[in-house]
Amino acid sequence: MKLFSNGVELDLSADALGDLEDSSELLNDAAALRTKMAAAGHLFFRGLIEEEIIQAARDEILYKFAIIGEIDPRFPINDAIYGNGDALQHINLRAFTRSVRDGMAYCRVVRNETLLNLHERLLGGKVRPFDFRWPRFARPGEGCGVHCDGPYLTRGTDRIYSSWIPLGDVAREEGALMILERGPKHHRLLQNYLGKDADRDGLQWLGDPRELRQRFGTRWLTTNFKSGDVLCFAMDTVHAALDNHSATGRCRLSSDSRYQLASEPLDERWNGSDPPAHGRDKVFFPGLGSWNNKDFQDEWKTVDEQGRLILQR
Repeated sequence: MKLFSNGVELDLSADALGDLEDSSELLNDAAALRTKMAAAGHLFFRGLIEEEIIQAARDEILYKFAIIGEIDPRFPINDAIYGNGDALQHINLRAFTRSVRDGMAYCRVVRNETLLNLHERLLGGKVRPFDFRWPRFARPGEGCGVHCDGPYLTRGTDRIYSSWIPLGDVAREEGALMILERGPKHHRLLQNYLGKDADRDGLQWLGDPRELRQRFGTRWLTTNFKSGDVLCFAMDTVHAALDNHSATGRCRLSSDSRYQLASEPLDERWNGSDPPAHGRDKVFFPGLGSWNNKDFQDEWKTVDEQGRLILQR
């Protein structure tokens, strides 16, 4: 089997690609969790969230995508086989994406008690999730570029953790997340990048995942994710997604959510009753789709005053 990220074929040798290690045995040991997070920059947990909670969120989101033609009606909606999304350029995309982010079943995943308790052990106090959430619907051929979360999220505090949650099983070849293993070069190579602000400095992806791994001298780590798994990581952790090369045309559904101490300052872009994010003229809607838009590799799509997609052919 071949694996790709950002269109680049990855080296699958043992010194280039490894497996994520399950940290479930540390779940109730706050000191051990913090020690491992400080050393590795990530923690992976098998089956942390009950499967029925995940499935309810998956159903809720996929039905919404089915309404706008993103799911092929010839197959069960839960199979998430890609349709064509013909309706997208005619709908209020701002309203649609907010309905996905704010769905009740999906919010029960983001605010799951076990998940909150994990972040409270890591941060040492009561936490609050960011009000903005990032559900991702990755069509065949799509992925996510190499980056760290820090430059995008830390105007309030840098004591934040991200949790990536597959909403259903996600095999490696279907777009699983991958983490760049930490090594002695990690902080030196990232020092300038982590001091930037994504909005102010117009950041792009960090680059070719194969060349980047060689420069850092470590491995990419990933796994075949199962429903209920959680991958938690720090703001300076380098990560990306594998490209979705599903043999059946299955779309990958996952979630990114962020957590910080409730007592610390908030990043105004991502918190409040109606977070402004990267601007009122943009919505979070990753992927290329089938709209022949040169800018659609970007995760944020430009919309007009009625929330309709602006095509830039």
